[in-house]
Amino acid sequence: MFRRIVSNLSFSPALVGQLGFYAKRLRKEETTRRLGLIFTALALVVQSFAVFSPPEAVNAASPADFISGGVSNKQELLQHYDNNNNRIKGLYTSLGITRSEIANMKLGTIGANAVPGKYNWSRTSLYSASQGQRSYTFNIGAGDVTFFYRPLSLTAANPPYKVLVGNSEQFGWFAILMDCGNLITSKPPRQVNPQAACQSLNISQIAPTRFRLTAKANTKDGANIKRYNYEIRQGNDVISSKSFATSQSSHSFVYEREKPGTYKARVTVVTSEGEKTNGDCKESFVIDEKPAAACGSLEAQLITRNTVSLSGSATKSNGATIKKYLFVIKNADKKVVKELSVASTKKNATADTVRLKPGEYTARLTVKTSVGDKTNQDCVTTFKVAPPEVCPYNPSLAPGSPDCQPCPGNPNIWIKDADCEAEVVSTKTSINMTNDSVDASTVTARANDKISYTLTVANKGTNSKIVTMTEDLTDVLEYATLIDKAGGSFNSTTQVLSWPSFALAPGQTQSRTIAVQVLDKIPVTNTGTSNPDSYDCTMINTFGNSVKVNVECATEKVIVEQVVGELPTTGPAENLTFASILLAVVVYFYARSRQLGTEVRLIRRNLNTGTV
Repeated sequence: MFRRIVSNLSFSPALVGQLGFYAKRLRKEETTRRLGLIFTALALVVQSFAVFSPPEAVNAASPADFISGGVSNKQELLQHYDNNNNRIKGLYTSLGITRSEIANMKLGTIGANAVPGKYNWSRTSLYSASQGQRSYTFNIGAGDVTFFYRPLSLTAANPPYKVLVGNSEQFGWFAILMDCGNLITSKPPRQVNPQAACQSLNISQIAPTRFRLTAKANTKDGANIKRYNYEIRQGNDVISSKSFATSQSSHSFVYEREKPGTYKARVTVVTSEGEKTNGDCKESFVIDEKPAAACGSLEAQLITRNTVSLSGSATKSNGATIKKYLFVIKNADKKVVKELSVASTKKNATADTVRLKPGEYTARLTVKTSVGDKTNQDCVTTFKVAPPEVCPYNPSLAPGSPDCQPCPGNPNIWIKDADCEAEVVSTKTSINMTNDSVDASTVTARANDKISYTLTVANKGTNSKIVTMTEDLTDVLEYATLIDKAGGSFNSTTQVLSWPSFALAPGQTQSRTIAVQVLDKIPVTNTGTSNPDSYDCTMINTFGNSVKVNVECATEKVIVEQVVGELPTTGPAENLTFASILLAVVVYFYARSRQLGTEVRLIRRNLNTGTV
């Protein structure tokens, strides 16, 4: 219309009235376009919040995450690494992944086809060993730290995953999930191969008829030593065998035999990897026929708390005789506090008891014989007179302490001694009490259903064990409440139920039965972003084995999550592109209205001055 009016204006001046009407319409249109531009600008401001501060899922983080909230770029990851947040630097270092290898990572994705053969790591235990979960413990100067890894297929709910991908010269391919910082690897950590071996057997003569046999063994990658078995032969006959239970890498004992001759000794080390011996663990020794005598041994025995009895032995052969035993006791300052003499020709002698003050003492025995005075390191011993009221199995404890107990399998050692071991097996079962008391893992739990869990510990070993039972209810309490604690103590912060420690005897079994009730209104909270097991319509917990109970979630939760998963993925780039196109269109029409209004004013002014 604008072109028609302007082109015919010189032939029909009456059209100037229509031109004025058109000018009014343009002013109204310009006002409308201006308002549209303002509202569009306000809409873009609101849209920018979604672009630059995108919303996060209600259930976006999990205690299992390496980095709570995840990372948006490599620089953030390196910052967490340098700060060693949640010990991730120590983990990567123990696996052989360096900082430079992390700095060289590239953005990528893990699709559904790439999930098999990958392992997903976490800070907390989410599955059982039967499902493929394993623990990995390392120690880099700050105590033992444990992480967990399992097949990625267990948690691969909605691939593809956005990751940073890298390669380690020592460990190989690895990736880090952007939404939680968790590690993904293409292989488990190095599988150790426990090894043990008998290293050597050395024999040293400490008297004409006494020899010290010293055996050594070595272990690595988790193997351990249980016992040393010694065998003494003369010719083809076994004349002596000794067995000593210990976990030390070196062991020695003194063997005495008066009959002259040549003897052969062999040691067999009993380990977690079987019995070990070899040519290096065999040795020979000879007893001569010359007159000889030697100090054999010295023993200091505390008769009471501060009363000690000293007894010694000596050896003689081929006509040598024993005359006297001389016992000398020195204190920690090496001052002689007591000398005791026993005239005897026998091979054993015991001195009168001596009462001493609390402290540390050293005693030495010298045996006077027909071939001279004899003493050696086997005739030197140290002992300590403890202050009053000490535990006989552990002097650092009071006699009435609950820990002042002997090991049931070996009354000569303390109940908490490293050699007092037990093997405890933990198991769990569940029952849906509302649904005919069937196995809760075989039916779907509904609102208000009551479910009981029975936790059992059984001592399969030969020694007693101090046991502490704990139950992590984090996943269960997303859909239920704890109604029976079975006498346990519940920590509402960590959501861990625990019971006081108790002693579990060999062959003994103890159980705890707890109960939970499913909520009357099952939450429709979205499934966890970093932990797909959170609010996933199942209740999973582990006590030895894992028990999984399905929960009847609301239909709207299932449908919404299914539909959302099928929607196309849009991000900041798509939003900014759409907003830019919309803004350009609105600005164009507003600018066009202003331009036409300006042209109409110019034409009317020129018409009034007579130039048109």
